[in-house]
Amino acid sequence: MDLGKHVLDKEILDRAGRRAGKVDDLLLDLPPAGDGGLLPQPEVVAIISGPMALARQLPPPLPWLARQLYRLLGLADPRPIVIPWQRITHIDVVVYTDLDRETAGFQALPQAVNRRFIRRLPGA
Repeated sequence: MDLGKHVLDKEILDRAGRRAGKVDDLLLDLPPAGDGGLLPQPEVVAIISGPMALARQLPPPLPWLARQLYRLLGLADPRPIVIPWQRITHIDVVVYTDLDRETAGFQALPQAVNRRFIRRLPGA
C-alpha cells in the first residue's frame, strides 16, 4: 500500500513530456484468497484521473452537484480517465505515460471551457 503514497496526487506527463493531469485514484484488483485463507496482495490495474474521479467518493448529493458544475463548464459527459497500468512507463517525481494527452482525454475539460467561455471573449 506504499504505492498510494508515492503515486497519488502526482503530476502525469504524456509521452511528449507535456502535463496531462494529476493522479486522483488507483484502481486495484484483489485476487481471490488462496488455500491458506490468506488474502493476496492487491494489484494495481489502472490510474484514475480527471473529471469526476474524486467526486465519485463524495456523499450522495455532491457527485450530482459536481456533474452539474462540469456540465456548466461545457463538459457534457464528465467521466474519469482510466490509464491502464501497462501504459505507465516510469514513476519518480511525476508519473510518465506513453499516451498522448489529447487522445487519452486529458484535454476534454480545457477544450470544453475554451469552447464555452474563452472563444466568446472579445479578441479571443
